[in-house]
Amino acid sequence: MQNIIWSTGHKRRITDIVEANNCTITDSRGNTYTDLESGVWATSVGHSNPKVNKVIKSQVDKIAHTGFCYCNPIIEKCARNILDAANLEGGKCEFLCSGSEAVEYAMRVAQTISNKPKILTFTDSYFGAYGTATQKESDNLYLYNWLECTCNNKSGACSGDCKHFNEIPFDEVGIFLFEPGSSSGLVRFPPVELIDKIIKRIKSQGGLVVANEITTGIGRTGKWFGFQHYPIQADIVAMGKGLGNGYPVSAVAISKEVSRVLEKKQFHYSQSHQNDPLGASVANEVLNIIRDEKLLERCSRLGNKLLKQLNELQYRYPVIKEVRGRGFMIGIELHHQADQVFEELFNRGFLLVKRSYAEVLRMDPALTIDESDLDLFVTTFEKILQKINC
Repeated sequence: MQNIIWSTGHKRRITDIVEANNCTITDSRGNTYTDLESGVWATSVGHSNPKVNKVIKSQVDKIAHTGFCYCNPIIEKCARNILDAANLEGGKCEFLCSGSEAVEYAMRVAQTISNKPKILTFTDSYFGAYGTATQKESDNLYLYNWLECTCNNKSGACSGDCKHFNEIPFDEVGIFLFEPGSSSGLVRFPPVELIDKIIKRIKSQGGLVVANEITTGIGRTGKWFGFQHYPIQADIVAMGKGLGNGYPVSAVAISKEVSRVLEKKQFHYSQSHQNDPLGASVANEVLNIIRDEKLLERCSRLGNKLLKQLNELQYRYPVIKEVRGRGFMIGIELHHQADQVFEELFNRGFLLVKRSYAEVLRMDPALTIDESDLDLFVTTFEKILQKINC
């Protein structure tokens, strides 16, 4: 791998993966690993899903790409599928390639119709690799537009009754950019009471709710979208990752009300692979698989079982500080030794995420993972805790 630019900031661990099936990946020497990351949290219905592969092969033989002024019927079909899942009947969709593009597009739409200057979000939110939504993290001319709520920057977040919340100038806020659970990889879920108060304040003054569902969407938390764990309805929903099961497709869904206002504005956006039939055909099949195979229910059931098992380990091994999760988005925070536990899990064939800046192990397996793989992970995890005298 001498001729590849490796600029992700992550250490290369396996350089010769040659095959993958559901949650098992294989290298060129025949070694196998259980993928508890879903790639980059993207293979929602498993690596090399035969139904998805069949659709890709079929669509490639028909048409993969169209121009700006032409459209294939699969675009409309998939848009209706997405709008139904997001509870945005009568709305509209745009198909793109990456999650960063989807969040950027969603924010451009929101800013086009918003009549107030400020954007509210949580301090620990992550919105992509580039674009307007990343400006909150930079010292630049756009920074004045952002307001960062710190009420969710630790476990046991407040319910909107603190001094910081009361100082937020809601009369200046036109957009709430809501990330319902990833928290820059740390897996924190804002309290229902806090989100309810924020949404009521935003909506009472005509503001918009934009949901960043790149990580939390497409069944990851046991519901179609993470915002659906709250008594709210997002106006604009950005989605990616799991939507393509590893194929680079993302989408933005907007409500009927937002689309009506947008049509009256001078809004322009174009990029080469906008509304490609191949991407939409993949996304449509992924949604169908999740619905037809009842994977939301399965994710919720097995996720609850896994959380119960991990909480039992926390009771027996004090090194576990906290277990947080919804569905198949799970974070295990340790007091210390997370790096050592991570290495031991890797050596025993389990792939998951460990951020350099936190003592947190993160799991995001495919919705189709074998239950036996999850049970073996729990057993292996406990053996490692015993080994390192935790």
